Amino acid sequence: MRTGMIQSCLLLILLFSMSEQCGCPAQYTQQVVCDSKLVVTAKIESSSSDQFHTNYQISVTKFYYGKTEYDKLSDKKTLQTPKSSAACGPVVLAVGSSYILSVDLYDGKMSHNLCGLQVEAKGASQVLLQGLAGKYKDNCGCEIPYAFDPPQTGPQTRNHCRRAPQGCSYQSLCSRDGYGRCKWQGC
Repeated sequence: MRTGMIQSCLLLILLFSMSEQCGCPAQYTQQVVCDSKLVVTAKIESSSSDQFHTNYQISVTKFYYGKTEYDKLSDKKTLQTPKSSAACGPVVLAVGSSYILSVDLYDGKMSHNLCGLQVEAKGASQVLLQGLAGKYKDNCGCEIPYAFDPPQTGPQTRNHCRRAPQGCSYQSLCSRDGYGRCKWQGC
């Protein structure tokens, strides 16, 4: 009897651990940028690992947002990333490559997970580069639904873009039109 109970408990623990997954609330690059304190282009110099994290040694080559926040950091070279899929990892960055990254700041340290912006710099689209040049941040007042938001019903407000229409890229821009209403642009 006791063995069967232990096996049942182990099975439940196994099923629970398998169900732990990363859930990224922001679907669109504009949301990620608007929610980020630091967005940069960084070259990956080297990496090291421990049981829970991969630590990338980086050199920041361009700032899109957050230079003031970056200047306050005590460690400006280490970017910590999770290994666990439950923590939205593993993040895999190639040493020697440059990436456009959104970076979270915790306790004076930089961190990044798969919910953030991660685009190899040489493959960045024109839409992304235009957004990073100011269009995303200039339109943070235009609300975009997060992945876990219930579908909106009723009339659309002036400050709200519903889910992007078919054919829109996740890098598309939700911005004000000539009438001051937030709408998806360039889809």
